[in-house]
Amino acid sequence: MRYRFFTTSTTAWSGMLAAMASARESIYLGTYIFGNDTPRHDFLSLLERKAQEGVRVVIVLDAIGSFALEEKVANRLRAAGAEVRFFSHWFRRMHQKILIVDERIGFLGGVNISHSYARWSDLHVRVSGKVVAYILSSFRNIYRESGGEDPALAKKEDLPLLKKTRMWFIEHGLSGKGSAMRAHYEKHIGESTRSVVIVTPYFIPHRWLIAHLHQAILRGVSVEIIVPKHADHWFTDHASYYYLHVLSLLGANCFLSTHMNHAKVLLIDGRTGVVGSQNMDALSLDWNVESGIFFENTRMVEDLNTIVSKWRNESVRFDPRLHLPRWYDRLFAWILHFFQPIL
Repeated sequence: MRYRFFTTSTTAWSGMLAAMASARESIYLGTYIFGNDTPRHDFLSLLERKAQEGVRVVIVLDAIGSFALEEKVANRLRAAGAEVRFFSHWFRRMHQKILIVDERIGFLGGVNISHSYARWSDLHVRVSGKVVAYILSSFRNIYRESGGEDPALAKKEDLPLLKKTRMWFIEHGLSGKGSAMRAHYEKHIGESTRSVVIVTPYFIPHRWLIAHLHQAILRGVSVEIIVPKHADHWFTDHASYYYLHVLSLLGANCFLSTHMNHAKVLLIDGRTGVVGSQNMDALSLDWNVESGIFFENTRMVEDLNTIVSKWRNESVRFDPRLHLPRWYDRLFAWILHFFQPIL
């Protein structure tokens, strides 16, 4: 199994475009935000050209996340032969960011496609091997829920569980898997013995997650949380700081990255890594369609540890004495928990 991590939006875009340029049979793209405003990474022209060449191009976008995409852009892709669909459900968003090329190469992680994110740190991973079949199966589920009827994609598959493997794919929010991410986070944090590291752009955790992290701390496990000092939504900073203060008092080591970091990472005991689209908030863990990979491949985990260590070293420690919660921090935290499904 070959893999490659991308730690910025632009390097991930370059990797995705290179893979798509080599496509001979199919390109399946399912993403939350797709914007036609990345001229140096021209997804639109490449997708259009590949569709004209006869490559099966199927794109599923979230109706809310990609709301700004002009209809004429979607129609331009359709005119070239691509199929473009929008996932639209009350309260639920298709928050995945996945790409499958020729059903052999898969990409997933936190990277959206829009100029606004060009300068962000993020984490995306390219994979090959058996796990790609599971990423493809997830795309098929999204495609069907978005009204897709192409027999090549609309058919249902019952894939066996990945056994004797050091990587497995998690789909959350579809096919009765509404608590898949929670189950895996509870299991791995609950079984941790040495360390838990979380990297997330928004830290607005459920009580169950706070409880599991607290129990880990009481067992002597080192818990670290890395969050941007200033995220892209100012109101989430107030909520994140409130919960960082809570976890700091419980014994966690919290850090603020000095630049916007949109990565979603979990590291357990330096042995198990998680990369995906899921944030640490109610939207991702209760409502959205998300996906991620859990892996125990030694080399992958070592590479992920190196990436996270670099981000930690570039961060400043969160000092709860300097970030005492004010009444409006608690208010923002409550509002976001209560209203996230419709925000």
